[in-house]
Amino acid sequence: METVNVDFMTDCERQLRTPLDVWAGDLSASLESISRDGWNQSRVKSAAAHMNLAALVMANAGDLGSAEQLCRTQLTWLAQLASESGDVSVLGSAVQPWINLGRLHVLTGNVEESLPHFRLAEHVRDGKPARLGPCRIEADMWQPLVAADPELPEVLWNVFVLDQLKAHFRSGDPARALSAAVTLREAAPPGTYRYIVEGEIVALLRSGRAEEALRLVARAGPATTSDEIAFLLHQIAAATSLRRSEDARRLATGLSAFMTQSDVPSAEPATFLRQLKQLAYLLERLAEPHYALAVHLHGMRTCHERMDEPLFLHFIEAALRLAPEHGSASHWRSAREDLLASSLYAEVRRRRGAGAALDHPSLRELIVSVETAATRVGPYVPAV
Repeated sequence: METVNVDFMTDCERQLRTPLDVWAGDLSASLESISRDGWNQSRVKSAAAHMNLAALVMANAGDLGSAEQLCRTQLTWLAQLASESGDVSVLGSAVQPWINLGRLHVLTGNVEESLPHFRLAEHVRDGKPARLGPCRIEADMWQPLVAADPELPEVLWNVFVLDQLKAHFRSGDPARALSAAVTLREAAPPGTYRYIVEGEIVALLRSGRAEEALRLVARAGPATTSDEIAFLLHQIAAATSLRRSEDARRLATGLSAFMTQSDVPSAEPATFLRQLKQLAYLLERLAEPHYALAVHLHGMRTCHERMDEPLFLHFIEAALRLAPEHGSASHWRSAREDLLASSLYAEVRRRRGAGAALDHPSLRELIVSVETAATRVGPYVPAV
């Protein structure tokens, strides 16, 4: 039995990876505008969201050290702001940078160190205090924090499930992911079960247990069109692994006809593009290059509307591999060279043997913008 590449395909609030220099510049300008006139609850929340994206930009550029420092700078700023203003509601914004620190631990191979960062949902459920670096959330603070952000428990439970499973996959341990899924199902609310089921399916496929994965897919019961596509992709992957080529081919070609005629969903374009990439990969494994090319071309068209630079490069290179004599091949080659020359994404730069873009002016300016905003602790105007 052959194995195939599989990963999470459901919508997990992924970000489109737009050009990093433009992204960084926009964030810098916004942070300057937000922090210029002091702080209130709204501006703190907005600035914190921009700081989280700034850390993501640096991580995508391959500068994990700066990404970590931005998270810690944000936590220190929030702790000081809460202390000086007496408004503990600002500590709700400390949750995301704390989670992001855990994700950075995963990227650097420190899986065990990452796991406590993903378990804040238990603190909310049990009313337990939590220490997020310099930020201390007392047990009696969770209720007002949830009242201020009613979606917080759902967000934390999704992180509880998804990030722990992803951490085990990142460490190359699908067996531990399967074991963790059992514990997660006992602890997490039903709203997270689609992620747990998908994690189990991915773990089974990565472990060469495609027959079990196929049975689990049949019981998945997706609730949205996007999730239906996700689980169908896993079904195709399982059938491919089991060498049930006709079944897999029928499903994959049918799905390609649907997806290449579909407009990109406005709420989840990054997931849609990721699903296109997986479908094209499976079609190539199934010896259906014409269908695979159609999917790659649709991915390229979609990226013209909703840009994701690393995936755009992937679709271009795949199209050139499958159709080097295509009438648009010269245009694709030009676009490929432009991307390789200009992109600041570490994932793209590695394709041309370049290191991380640590000294690009837009990235250095973004770091300064976060640090400058974080020094403006006051004045603070509490909500009335």
